[in-house]
Amino acid sequence: MSPLFVGVDVAGRDNTWLACLAKDGNCVFLEQQPRRASLGEAVQLAEQRDVVAVAIDAQLSIALSDENGFRSSDTELRALLPAAFRNWVASFNSLMAVPIRARLLSEALSPSVGTILETHPRACLYFGLSAAWDEAVRQYKNGSVQHVETLWQSWSQRFGVQGDLGVPTDGALDATVCATVAYLSHHRPEDLLRLRHAAIDKTGRGPFYVLRPELRQVG
Repeated sequence: MSPLFVGVDVAGRDNTWLACLAKDGNCVFLEQQPRRASLGEAVQLAEQRDVVAVAIDAQLSIALSDENGFRSSDTELRALLPAAFRNWVASFNSLMAVPIRARLLSEALSPSVGTILETHPRACLYFGLSAAWDEAVRQYKNGSVQHVETLWQSWSQRFGVQGDLGVPTDGALDATVCATVAYLSHHRPEDLLRLRHAAIDKTGRGPFYVLRPELRQVG
């Protein structure tokens, strides 16, 4: 079996999504359609298969000194986005159990997976596509199947990923974008930008990467 590059969109117990990419020669493809999965299922996958990298959509590091809930990496990402889109980068104080679930997952994966990353799929969609898709990026989390399908078509063409999302939900799309970031971290690391969490007292694991803003297409 081919090694896997995994993306996890962490949310609540019933709405966490997992996607897996694999590579066969020059072909990159969805090894299985994105699906809802428990954190335990994600860990089991890593124990049973050769998972090279996992990218997780949630904060994986934290510091007591970041009392307002924004890390320096979050502030850096917000500055790279247009003012109207900066609310996509949320304070970990506002996300309830999601950062805790994500950190539990990263710790449980660490004995089996060498590369564990934090990413932000919505920002990656913005940086990886063009202004023509800005409205879709703005609206796809509002239950629009059309926007999800449009974004997947554009993203998969841009990064050469073959396969079908199956259920066209924002969770499925986000998990697959995360899996793409996991893949790029090994095969095209020059396409990624590391966002720095500068707090000396930070804890956790996994550097924070998004697509480089320079990749944003014109038109």
